[in-house]
Amino acid sequence: MIIPMKKITKISFLMLFTIFAIVGCEANEDPIDDSLIIATATTGKYVIVSPSTGTIRAEVQPDVKSVNSLALGFQSKKAIVVSKEESGTFVKVIYTCDRETGGNLFQVTSEQDWDVMFVDISLAGPQIVFSAQNVNELSDDNIHKINEDGTGYERLSFSNEIVDCQGVSTKIWSSYDPAWSPDGSKIAFDCHLREVGSNHPHNSIVIMDDDGQNKQVLYDVPVEETHYKDICWTKDGEFLIFLLTEGTAVKVKALHVNSKAIVDITSHLTVEGLHTESLWTSPNENKITFNKYEPGGGDLYVIDFTVSNDQFQISGTYKMLASHQDNGLHFGAPDWQLWNGN
Repeated sequence: MIIPMKKITKISFLMLFTIFAIVGCEANEDPIDDSLIIATATTGKYVIVSPSTGTIRAEVQPDVKSVNSLALGFQSKKAIVVSKEESGTFVKVIYTCDRETGGNLFQVTSEQDWDVMFVDISLAGPQIVFSAQNVNELSDDNIHKINEDGTGYERLSFSNEIVDCQGVSTKIWSSYDPAWSPDGSKIAFDCHLREVGSNHPHNSIVIMDDDGQNKQVLYDVPVEETHYKDICWTKDGEFLIFLLTEGTAVKVKALHVNSKAIVDITSHLTVEGLHTESLWTSPNENKITFNKYEPGGGDLYVIDFTVSNDQFQISGTYKMLASHQDNGLHFGAPDWQLWNGN
């Protein structure tokens, strides 16, 4: 059968129109998130933020006494909240709750065991790593892990445990701010050490296996006044990003895990002359989210970086992700977790 040329032209036009219409609709749709950001937002609240658009997906006030620390659970199914427990003591415990409602509150740790400070959740499974003080001992914080459902508890560091600190024999004094590697095989943390014999202080960034073995000092300052905060991994596991406080100075550093080479990126994350208050890395992109220092919390920003041939470099300048002026919320302590869309 012979189709007239005019009919062919008409059919072709309709096909092209349909293709352009479909492409146009897809281009106008919002990007699909495969990760989510959680952040504190004023007293006792947290927000769930879209990393692609900066939209506040949920503003939640869980039924807890306080929000001292927080993270998103495995695949962002739960929010993980550290709060003072309900009986009125100052002991802080770990709770889980529904991410976008705060409902179904579940207490993971007991106030009879641990006073919890910092938490991080594995990208590889529903495991929490946390730093805490034993409420029954006069000891400083150490690192522990537990499943989100409260099972599988294991202690990973111990006071007076011997660690080689770049050729110097030291013992653990206290350990804080643990962070899982992307594949769940390693944990980085802030470790306060004391030299065996002289008791001279060292503040170090240490990594260990997920069972607490093979502790290795990556970065060390042999003074007591230094503190590391928000230690987090790049998605490829090659670098650690962290905040370093020396006296009143706050710096942001990128540390190569294998070579121990370090890059200062402080100036790139300084907004209007104000230093970075808190930060976290994306689990699936070369991005850092952070907020500038402001009383009560500040705006959320995001900045890109590249990793090539073991070299770390900031790409371009920061962009505002979520502004407190848009909704009256002051953001702080962001955490970034993978999300399966549920």
